[in-house]
Amino acid sequence: MKRILSFIICVSILLQTNSVAVVLADFYLRRDYIAKNLCENRDKPQMKCCGKCYLKKKLAKEAKEQAPTSRNQKNVEVVTLFCTYPQFHIVCFQPIEILKEYFNRDETSLHTYYHTVFHPPTA
Repeated sequence: MKRILSFIICVSILLQTNSVAVVLADFYLRRDYIAKNLCENRDKPQMKCCGKCYLKKKLAKEAKEQAPTSRNQKNVEVVTLFCTYPQFHIVCFQPIEILKEYFNRDETSLHTYYHTVFHPPTA
């Protein structure tokens, strides 16, 4: 049940966002019916409209519905969250010395091996 509901919601969101594609698909699927019954120029076959006037009206209607209206727009204020100071300088009073220390590990010594902690299990 959850899968069916989620599928229906996903399809409805996709159809809503791709409404122009839905209008085009509807036009091409019902092209003959639109040309015979809904076309404004069906009485003038020399124009070869074939329902393109109907498609043009539907696309204009969809574009008008998708365009944001000025009543729904809100005033946007710019807020500065961070500012930079271009005159910030780092001053070092003492030179930084790089110490080169080399550590050698003696592979033969076992002084780091803890016999009390790491031992085979006793039966």
